[in-house]
Amino acid sequence: MNDNSGYWVLAGAMWTACLIKAPGLRHRRSPLYLTVCGVLLFGGIAYCCANPDVIGAVNAATGVPNFSAPLVYGLLTAESALILTLLVYWREGPEERARRAARRWQAAYGAVALTLVVLFVIGDAPEERRIDFDIHYAETPYIREMILLYLLAHTGAVLTATVLCIRWFAKVAGAPWLRRGLRVLILGFALNFGLDVSKFAAIGARWAGGDWEVLNNRIAPLFAFTSTLFMCVGFILPLVGERVSGAVSDVRTFVRLGPLWRALRSAGPAVVIALPVPWWEMELRLTRRVAEIQDCRLSLRPYRSDSVAAGARARAAAAGLPGEAADAAVEAAVLAAALAAKIAADWNGEAEPELDGPAATLPLLDRDALVRVSRQFGRPGPGPGRGGKSGRGRRAGALSAGLSGATARAWARTRRIRRNGRTPGARSGRMSP
Repeated sequence: MNDNSGYWVLAGAMWTACLIKAPGLRHRRSPLYLTVCGVLLFGGIAYCCANPDVIGAVNAATGVPNFSAPLVYGLLTAESALILTLLVYWREGPEERARRAARRWQAAYGAVALTLVVLFVIGDAPEERRIDFDIHYAETPYIREMILLYLLAHTGAVLTATVLCIRWFAKVAGAPWLRRGLRVLILGFALNFGLDVSKFAAIGARWAGGDWEVLNNRIAPLFAFTSTLFMCVGFILPLVGERVSGAVSDVRTFVRLGPLWRALRSAGPAVVIALPVPWWEMELRLTRRVAEIQDCRLSLRPYRSDSVAAGARARAAAAGLPGEAADAAVEAAVLAAALAAKIAADWNGEAEPELDGPAATLPLLDRDALVRVSRQFGRPGPGPGRGGKSGRGRRAGALSAGLSGATARAWARTRRIRRNGRTPGARSGRMSP
């Protein structure tokens, strides 16, 4: 990198990921979640302090040349400890065993950070070096040991984290977004290993009398840049991916329930809540739609017909429909007949039948089952009372489940009433409920 903007990009990426995670702290106080936020926060601070411009400002403010060296090393060491702590909690959960392992890593890297400070204090680094500190002081007593200790600790953390992620990836099943996140993390840790190798090679060349500063000044920052971006993506991908997948699934389910909801709301307009919901609150809108469908099904209980169900079941079996598809076809046929019967009864001013038998204890259907029923309502079927393709506005897939001609005509009349805006009960001089 030819300027210092990359450091701000690194810090900004980690802080952005931290901000994405931070709202969850209101509901989650687990060590795992706190550690994730700590990794991202400390990583951003470390890369911010590693910016040569910030290094100069910190050195000038403290009056100590190269004061930023142990500061940055200490922050990166703390980040390494947090990454290992995170992986321990992530794999094993916040149990006592995980806590003991995490405390061991924290104690070990805490000792490393303290040793870095001690070595810097007893060493001698009088000349400020903002970019090539590692190479310039590679042969200075105590400062040399400080640099090597930091690199060894960082390399150990990277290798350990990579091995843990690879082993974990091999055991994870049924969590696609977690597996994707682990893949990205493994790549990020591998690139971080390239950062350490570049620095070790540059220092070794200095000891041998060579000049490989390009590895330290150009190649190592490039590895740091790319590895940090991959690590940020790897940490947030499981969370963001699951949220996006959940939102897409909610939208898809909401749309697929549309035909059934639109058909049933005419039978129970009172159960449709008038209070508007913002379009972006898809989870709430889906919950409301499912609840309204369930309430409408319950309101149709007095009009459900066992004979319609038996006939539809026989035709579904003759057609070779599998279990769930057959259940959906039967339920669609029963609901279509019940809806037509209710609206016809309201049209003629008839009293609601008494509720008894199996219909009195109608079980609720889950979302997947409702979607399968709604798919029956959304399919074009034969026109009422005749064969052939249905016209526009005459989509009643439940007809294909085997409704009788009379029921089909009642269902078609129901749809005409709704389409023309005529109110059931108008013939008897009363308003519909």
